[in-house]
Amino acid sequence: MRPMTLSGLSFDWFFSQLHPLHPGFWLLLSFLISGLSLAGTRLIPRRFARPLRLGRWFFVPYLGLIIGGLSPRLMGLTDIDWVASLGLGVGLIFAIWLLLLLVRASLHREESVGVPQPSARPLLAEFVWAGAQEFHWVFLRGALWEMLLALPAPPELPGYWAIWLASALALPGIFVQYRQTSRRIAAGLLLCTTAILFFYTRNFFLCWLLHASAGWLIDQTRTQAEQPGVRTAEAPTTQTPAQPSMQKVQQR
Repeated sequence: MRPMTLSGLSFDWFFSQLHPLHPGFWLLLSFLISGLSLAGTRLIPRRFARPLRLGRWFFVPYLGLIIGGLSPRLMGLTDIDWVASLGLGVGLIFAIWLLLLLVRASLHREESVGVPQPSARPLLAEFVWAGAQEFHWVFLRGALWEMLLALPAPPELPGYWAIWLASALALPGIFVQYRQTSRRIAAGLLLCTTAILFFYTRNFFLCWLLHASAGWLIDQTRTQAEQPGVRTAEAPTTQTPAQPSMQKVQQR
């Protein structure tokens, strides 16, 4: 496999991508909105941070698709081979479920005691959240894929390079979004596993299913681990011998 090089990059190629009909424009817009929302998190109430993040994840790629600057095929939204996707994807999903549960179960003990842990989200909320985040991730993959194809000398397997470059771009957002180390590791594993699934199936909907179900299972595992399942044995109370009553003392 020929490695990807920077020989095909040029200023003409770069500036040609900064057009609403090209994916580079939407990538730049997403990064700018991300920086502005990150800077404004200290100025707005915390309850508005999640809706703003969801809006950026969904509406930027959605507008790019409507205008025609993004390819729905490269994002795994159309031209899906469902027979091949389900044949390979279902097996990968079950294997990844087991792996994530084992890793998450071994990491829950290192959660900081002084940091309040968020409660597990309901299944519907987890489904919506995972769909928006996965939509953002396939947007990064598809946009970079299309940009690599537009190079004067595109690399071999541009989808492979685009998927892992997109994962590298998404990692800083995971680091900023979560504070606990274990949650960062769990989200990073979700990113990597959905990237592998997307590489073999190019199916956004299977990646969404994996993201939502695995994320919900991880949250349930964390919540159950934080609840004291077994009460610690109470220390035996030493009974002092009964003191004689005041009447007996007075009689003596």
